[in-house]
Amino acid sequence: MDPKNLSAIDGIGSILYSMAATPFTPAKFEESKSYHLKHIAQKPDDPEPYYWVGVIDWTLAFRANSDIRAAYNNNNPRKQVHDDQPLPTKEREEYAAKYGDTVEDGIKQLQKAIELRPDYEDAMAYLNLLYRRKADQVASPQEREALLKEADELVEKVKEIRQKKSEAPARS
Repeated sequence: MDPKNLSAIDGIGSILYSMAATPFTPAKFEESKSYHLKHIAQKPDDPEPYYWVGVIDWTLAFRANSDIRAAYNNNNPRKQVHDDQPLPTKEREEYAAKYGDTVEDGIKQLQKAIELRPDYEDAMAYLNLLYRRKADQVASPQEREALLKEADELVEKVKEIRQKKSEAPARS
């Protein structure tokens, strides 16, 4: 009834996100994302919808990465590729072609959420995960290591923020 009602927009986005998980339905994730983008259009200084767009982008990229690894491992029982290993060239190129833009968008959205809320540890945690997905798209071992190092640094920063928050006196 009110297309500018942010609570309704967020609620629909949240419901669609939940519906998209089981069974896994990428189109529902994209539809959920569209509602978070509507929120951003109305209130660009709110970090929450940027976070949710980043989470959705990570979810799609992570699932695709897992599926590519599983298919490769199924077809190559004697030459398995583990989660911490780079994808083989053909699979890496396929993954980068299909999900490069999704990963880049997620990184951009989470960076914006962190810009708006510098201690947003949940956004940092997902940014770490997206750097790991980006590392699976690069050919250069040096670039891969740099991305993984950046991801590891975010994990440490999240730990520091959570530690500080746990030590802070409770607000009344």
